[in-house]
Amino acid sequence: MSELRKCMVSGKEFEISDDDIRFYDACDVPYPTLCPEERERRRLVWRNERHLYRQNCGLCMKSLIAIYPQDSPFPVYCKDCFFSEKWDPLSYGRDFDFDRPFFKQFSELSEVVPRLAITHANSVNSEYTLNSVKNRNCYLTSGADYNEDCLYGISTQRSKECVDTFLIYDSELSYGCLDSTRLYSCIGCQECENTGNSWFLYDCKDCKNCAFSSNLRDREYVLFNKQLKKSEYQRQLSSILAQLFENPDWLDESRRRVKEKAFHTASLVVGCDNVSGNYIRHCKNSFEVYDAEDLENCKYVYYGTDTKNAYDVSCVSFKCDNFYEVMSSCNGRNVKFCNASLYCHDLQYCLTCFNSGILFGSISINLGQNHVILNKQYSKEAYEDLMRQIINHMRATGEYGEYFPPWLSPFGYNESSAFDFMPLSKEDANELGYLWYDDEEIDVKESDSADPNCNICRCKYKIIGQELDFYNKLNLATPKLCWPCRLKRLIESRRPWKLFENHCKNCLIPISTTFAPDCLERVYCEKCYNQALHVQNMQMSGIGERV
Repeated sequence: MSELRKCMVSGKEFEISDDDIRFYDACDVPYPTLCPEERERRRLVWRNERHLYRQNCGLCMKSLIAIYPQDSPFPVYCKDCFFSEKWDPLSYGRDFDFDRPFFKQFSELSEVVPRLAITHANSVNSEYTLNSVKNRNCYLTSGADYNEDCLYGISTQRSKECVDTFLIYDSELSYGCLDSTRLYSCIGCQECENTGNSWFLYDCKDCKNCAFSSNLRDREYVLFNKQLKKSEYQRQLSSILAQLFENPDWLDESRRRVKEKAFHTASLVVGCDNVSGNYIRHCKNSFEVYDAEDLENCKYVYYGTDTKNAYDVSCVSFKCDNFYEVMSSCNGRNVKFCNASLYCHDLQYCLTCFNSGILFGSISINLGQNHVILNKQYSKEAYEDLMRQIINHMRATGEYGEYFPPWLSPFGYNESSAFDFMPLSKEDANELGYLWYDDEEIDVKESDSADPNCNICRCKYKIIGQELDFYNKLNLATPKLCWPCRLKRLIESRRPWKLFENHCKNCLIPISTTFAPDCLERVYCEKCYNQALHVQNMQMSGIGERV
């Protein structure tokens, strides 16, 4: 039977539904003590999307790029050394002490076991990319796969020559775009699909040669939502673009002005059955899921693809099954309370493990070992018996069922994705038990006095040659902000990872939407939204009455 609980961090009430209870009971885990938002914050502090540091490999001593700062207590290894037989993660193994809490013992282990410097695989000339696979000539992208010549992006997929993007798929030669699919030569477009040669469109599909417009369908030569002839469109657009770059905030201001005049669907859901959330494609029986594709029987997912039977997971992909409280992992099954564990099965409370299985409380296991607890290997029978005893011990201490505590993370709050999506001041973060990294980030591409200063944070930032070639190719002005400040603007432009109970601004029926009840935007239910699209299309075609 469903129940209400009070979050131990925020004090907010949250519901545990009948379906939730069935899931937790099937996983044999205690019911959560934190609300979904605080559970997500606790996981996000374990992911670093954009801070890179110069380090030396702890084995071969060659210079490398790492997601961990130089003052990290544990050694950092390059990829070749980490996955070699030059070292053995089991050499750090230790016995479990039933007189002490699990997390304290795990913390001591985490301070000595080497970590992989950065996670990217099968890529060419893309050493500054994070959490990604199969990229070529890419720079400062994260969670981005199968791309070529892409720079500064989060969750860019199967794209080419795209810069400053967030969650775009199958796109090419585009800049400052987000939450879109199949773009070609587009600037500042959001929530668009199958669109080309366009500037600043919002919620447009099957369009080309359009600019500064919203809610278009199958249109060409539309400017400020007015249908023009080709020659007039080109003349007016050329005049606008000639003055556009005089405003240093041209990108964000233009995108914002277009959105202010648009009407909005309650949430973006494509090809789904029985779902709730936003930016969802081809999902089934999944609720409170965001930036999600190909999910089934999931809840509280924040950026996930090809996953089923999972609760409270973030940044997971590629055939995940039966996950609970997992961060930054892929291609696994039966995984609980883990971070950055890839191609693994039957794991609990593990960090940065690869191609292994049947592990508990272990770090950097990567050579196919199994039946390991605190990096010590056991027989199958001894492993199962000891694991049961440890879980009972953790239940008694109140640790089992909780994700890793914030103080265990190798990243300060301000280094992590938690800061990007759930910003806090240093004081507030410390009060909640999160760390803060005060030292300056080491610029991995050495800056010099000629580099510009960011208009917001005043820090120096580089414009690399490949980036400059891109701006020249598209006749764009160089950015006046550093990448972290540009990323912040992109995130602020997106819909939040949260649903509100609201009302359709037209017919007033209740709707669940990403827009808060006090918003000024015109947010419609599905019926009114489709009707508004139809009316606008008729008006632009010179048919029907103006409303």
